[in-house]
Amino acid sequence: MARGSFGRSVARAAASGGSKSYRARRPAAWYATMLAIVVVGVSLVVYSRNERLHPAVVGPTATDNWQSALAIDLCGTIQPNLPASPNLTSVGIRTFGNGLINSDPGAVTTGSAAYEGANATLGKFASSYPGFKLTDTSITLPGKGAKTYKNGDRCPATSGTAAGPGNLVAKVWSSPTATGQLVTSNVTKIHLDDGEMITLAFVPSGAPIPVPKSRAALQQALGTASSTTTTTAGSTTTTAAPGSTTTTQSPSGNG
Repeated sequence: MARGSFGRSVARAAASGGSKSYRARRPAAWYATMLAIVVVGVSLVVYSRNERLHPAVVGPTATDNWQSALAIDLCGTIQPNLPASPNLTSVGIRTFGNGLINSDPGAVTTGSAAYEGANATLGKFASSYPGFKLTDTSITLPGKGAKTYKNGDRCPATSGTAAGPGNLVAKVWSSPTATGQLVTSNVTKIHLDDGEMITLAFVPSGAPIPVPKSRAALQQALGTASSTTTTTAGSTTTTAAPGSTTTTQSPSGNG
């Protein structure tokens, strides 16, 4: 090959491999990616530190007085409301016999922390009520000769439930108007939130779990009860939620 032809071939190869200006160009996209990674990393560190120094407060606190509705279903039979806690003045989670759990850590003069925050659970309520024994797989209600229901024990058939081995579960509604969520494990760890409804049920798999009958009492406690209208001969009476007016209307006379 002639020297001139060889030189031209080298020149073409160099041109196809990129010019000097191309080789000198900085990889801007790479630097931008690295910068974004650094910014995100620093932000996460700052957020994590702030969460550690200023953790979110989980209620109830010693100044809270929360209400939750509770029902207990044993093999398809709803049990009567638990009587008022016999130790009302010495525990911070109790019931007044109205089908509600009262989470009021400040009710005790000492040791309120035992009932605050993450300690306010269904299991804590049970352990604070004499004779009420609750584990994640068994339940014993207070009372002389009370029966213990353990996972696998057989439930007889009832009008709304087929016979079969029972299991301890719970259905939880975050508010009186919310959709219920089934909890099939760790029922003792269910946190007692204000306005929450819980039906603790020992039933065969797939059995219906009803809303607590104390929902109306809960709505009254929360001040969210809806008004109802009752019509009787010659008058109409409207009963409203707490704090509102009640009116009675009689028909005007015709002489």
